[in-house]
Amino acid sequence: MKWALLFAACVTVSARAEAQSGASVTADAVVVTVGMTVATLRDLNFGTVIKGVPTAVLPTAATAGAWQVTGSANAFVIISFTLPTQLTNIQALPGSTMPISFNAVSAIWRRSTNNPVGGNVFDPAVGAVGRLGPPPNFNMYVWVGGTVNAPLTAKPGIYQGNVIVSLIYQ
Repeated sequence: MKWALLFAACVTVSARAEAQSGASVTADAVVVTVGMTVATLRDLNFGTVIKGVPTAVLPTAATAGAWQVTGSANAFVIISFTLPTQLTNIQALPGSTMPISFNAVSAIWRRSTNNPVGGNVFDPAVGAVGRLGPPPNFNMYVWVGGTVNAPLTAKPGIYQGNVIVSLIYQ
């Protein structure tokens, strides 16, 4: 989603002296369309999973999903997720799935620093409002973790799903 920013500058100059004189300045306004970009830095990777044993990845882990957001300095951003409830085995017959879940501390956002430690923890199912500043900074980072639990009847193979992060200027 794009957001329009209007920047106007107006300067008034006055001087008083015995002799009259005048000066003027121009007033300029620049209208810009400010975009936001989101780049995937890393996929959420649970690695090898054992049937019947829950496997969790914290948002601070090196295998957590990670994104870099670039946008307008000092802008507030609504962060929301579309989360899968199951992963699908892409190598087995259709219908082979594994549950995936997220909790109240499965996501983190942090401005300017690409390190989740010390960031703002939130529930990805609820979302959060982040800020690209202060001080003004054009970067924000978002991380997500989760938990999978392969059923005892799970077929071997690679299970995949999509975690989608969406950001909107507030």
